[in-house]
Amino acid sequence: MPQVQVIQPIQQQPKRLRVAAYARVSSDSEDQLNSLAVQVDYYTHLIQENPNWEFAGIYTDEGITGTSTKRREQFNRLMDDCRAGLIDRVLVKSASRFARNTADALSSVRELKSLGVTVAFEKEGFDTETSNGEMLLSIICAVAQEESLSISQNMKWGIHKRMRTGNYITNATPFGYTQINHQLVPEKNNAMIVNDIFKSYLSGMSINEIAEHLNTIYPKENSKWNPRTIHAILRNEKYIGDSLYQKTYTTDSLPLKRYLNTGQRSKYYAMETHEGIISKTDYEKVQNLLAKKSITGEIDRTCVFSKKIYCSICGAICSRKGPPTQGFVWCCRTHLQSKALCLLKSIREDELQQAFLSIYNRLQCNQKTILEPLVDDLLGLRHLQEQKYKKRLALGEDIQHLAKQKHNLTRIHTLGYIEEPQFIERSAAIEQQIRERKQQLSRNDMSNTSEKILQKTRLIQKKLSSTPPLELFDESVFKELVKKVLISNTAIQFELINGMKLSESRAAT
Repeated sequence: MPQVQVIQPIQQQPKRLRVAAYARVSSDSEDQLNSLAVQVDYYTHLIQENPNWEFAGIYTDEGITGTSTKRREQFNRLMDDCRAGLIDRVLVKSASRFARNTADALSSVRELKSLGVTVAFEKEGFDTETSNGEMLLSIICAVAQEESLSISQNMKWGIHKRMRTGNYITNATPFGYTQINHQLVPEKNNAMIVNDIFKSYLSGMSINEIAEHLNTIYPKENSKWNPRTIHAILRNEKYIGDSLYQKTYTTDSLPLKRYLNTGQRSKYYAMETHEGIISKTDYEKVQNLLAKKSITGEIDRTCVFSKKIYCSICGAICSRKGPPTQGFVWCCRTHLQSKALCLLKSIREDELQQAFLSIYNRLQCNQKTILEPLVDDLLGLRHLQEQKYKKRLALGEDIQHLAKQKHNLTRIHTLGYIEEPQFIERSAAIEQQIRERKQQLSRNDMSNTSEKILQKTRLIQKKLSSTPPLELFDESVFKELVKKVLISNTAIQFELINGMKLSESRAAT
């Protein structure tokens, strides 16, 4: 008989799992923050002391509800790192810390499973690597979701009761006030500004003029006064010492969203809840004046060029200046502060209108040579994106299949059906394949930018085809097509909604 020599496989050490932890507290109270610090310390030591684990970081959200993932910055960063193939396993204290919204929880867990990332829930004693993990998670998250909604309903009931009795204490402090022992008290300097706003409006100044006046006399450190803020101050009943409760409301079901209360819920008007800043007579005069201007359409009508005209020299936004009788001009705000800081010359509004007419009519005549080739290129790019999407789907399925193989291999090894050397070799090979698929996923990252450009280019084509050449400036056409206008001393550049930039020379001055 021939002699057979057994050549043992090379024993490779299995790759250390890259393990991260996620912690969340729903409020920023001292007790909750202490709890968060304890969780961070616990998981940091737990991961770093395990020789088979590699520390991949701790992700924490403070004072954020678990009913939605939108505002959970660290949770979303954790998901992004998992998509990038930087994490193999996630530890969480409990399912309620992961999410109180069943749909969000299952969606996130399924995506992580498709990426080959498992999630372990310590309190409940299970992880998503097991076959019944997802079923248990859905049950636990459903209970947590109902518990969260129940707490929300109880809190709403208590708040509404305090509103009806006039004992509700708002967390919001209006400009001009400070809170002392949960009571609104006028703050001397800012109360003077509030008085100035009301007197200026009663004297005949417009809301825009008041905003510009305040930016000159009472400039803010990190922001500017704007017409919307002035309008809100003029409408706020708290400046006469009264309080209107439940101006907004939150929905009763997930996802919890806040809306302006325009009659969907009861409102509660409490009189003399604190010291006023403005007399009730002046306040009533202002409300009557606002109502009249609103009816006649005189209340600070926004120009179609507002927030679209920018200086190409310093990048500042341009402001509209001058009386209507002499024609408006647009000036760089930096230039208005100091001519030495920016040398941009003002531009007449009628020149902007004529420049747009020229650009529009020229584009309409030449859309076959300008827009159609662009659309063809974008359609080709869409085809490449579709191929890339199919490849990503295939890679995701491969990762999920390999993750199942790894799980089955671990089970049969635990049951003693496979020897240690074979388990190590096969496990290392599967992990290597998973890593390669994840790297390919990160290289084939999808972007819908080209699709948005294509859609907006077609909107431009549709508008150009349905509108005759313009003889007069059309505000609606400008608003639909133009995203931004850059002004220099020699040219006017229009950036269209699809990112295309077209320039027109400025008139010589």
